Amino acid sequence: MNAALKARCDLDLGFPFHHDGDPADRLEAVARWMRSEGLGPEAYLTGDSVARLEARMAELLGKPAAAWFPTGTMAQGVAARLHCAASDDARLALHPTSHLALHEEEGHIHLHGLTPLEIGDWSRPLRADDLPAVAGCAFVELPQRHNGGALPDWDGLVALKARAASAGIPLHMDGARIWGLPSAWPGRDWPEICDGFASVYVSFYKDLGASGGAVLAGDSDFIDAAKTWLARMGGRLVSAWPMVPDALRALDLRLGKLPAFVERAREIAAGVGEVDGLSLTPNPPLVNMMHVRLDCDVTAAEAARDAAAEATGVWLGNRFWHFERDPVPALEITIGERAHDADPARIIAAIRVMAAHVCQAQSTSA
Repeated sequence: MNAALKARCDLDLGFPFHHDGDPADRLEAVARWMRSEGLGPEAYLTGDSVARLEARMAELLGKPAAAWFPTGTMAQGVAARLHCAASDDARLALHPTSHLALHEEEGHIHLHGLTPLEIGDWSRPLRADDLPAVAGCAFVELPQRHNGGALPDWDGLVALKARAASAGIPLHMDGARIWGLPSAWPGRDWPEICDGFASVYVSFYKDLGASGGAVLAGDSDFIDAAKTWLARMGGRLVSAWPMVPDALRALDLRLGKLPAFVERAREIAAGVGEVDGLSLTPNPPLVNMMHVRLDCDVTAAEAARDAAAEATGVWLGNRFWHFERDPVPALEITIGERAHDADPARIIAAIRVMAAHVCQAQSTSA
């Protein structure tokens, strides 16, 4: 990454996506919010802020109980372990783009003793007929990050839930980016979306921009067991601030903005249109993210991004996803406060410059 070029851009769409400023600014904002809410010292996840966050998430997701975890990796590993133990089946069904398969150093294997079972096709969301006949648990990521936020249609999701129920396979939702889903399925709220899932994980730092932390929601007995494993894995922190109060603050500050973020993503995609050199996945976007896929290798893609930054002052992103099973490099664009509050024409122009640079480089080398 060209850090000097990125620093010269006056619009940066890379992570983090919101207006919180540097860490010291964030700490001051959390401190002000804690004072305004009357929140004081807490120890070992027993205080008011943790109780408020867990109760709010249980209600929001339509589940009986919820538990805060310091990381989503810990929360999802615990969920997989508990469901597979209850099923007496160590096979964990995962889509090939699952976070567990790609980004967790095989923690589900080495820490939890589970056996991954690949289901579905890399290039599309899970379908009902992708589910195996038997498994201890199946993970479903909604939306599916490495396909740019792709989702099944509503009927497809209903069919997936029904197939799992008939096979007796508990479903777990990787809902790291759950907050934009009601915009993808108008008229459906989070409890209806989460119904049929034995457990749901949500992140607070991705779309909401909190400093960290996650919640795992499910039945009361499941959550009690999850809290035991939280302690066993060292997650019962002596102090959960600033993460827990910051999650509550971020929910108040940004949850209501997600529909506008989704609309801005769709506006940008429509403005880019059909251009040679790249494609958008999915198109139109279903949530507040999309992947810009370039018809070149990673080195050429990075050069195209840098050319767009030089021409427009817009830094489109820090890195390109590039996996062996998906060799076309993809730049992930997530719409948060900074992208939403900017002139969309500038972002559209930067993406189109990037595409033109790819085409020009190809014609020169031909």
